Amino acid sequence: MAKEKQKIKIYIDETLCKGCDICKELCKEKVFITSEHINSLGYYVPVPVNITRCNACMICELICPELAVIIEKTDIK
Repeated sequence: MAKEKQKIKIYIDETLCKGCDICKELCKEKVFITSEHINSLGYYVPVPVNITRCNACMICELICPELAVIIEKTDIK
């Protein structure tokens, strides 16, 4: 059976993010970069720029201490 393709969306909740860059450092696919944008807490927020590289391993979402990373997966038919 062929593997289903997935559409992946990555959200960063800027109101929660404290700019620790754990998501960026642990992503083997190098999906994130640190933006030049400072959130309301005074931190530089990571930005998912290479979303097509994302394999939806969910490590960034699971490891985020502030629960600021949200991965949304949907199957493409």
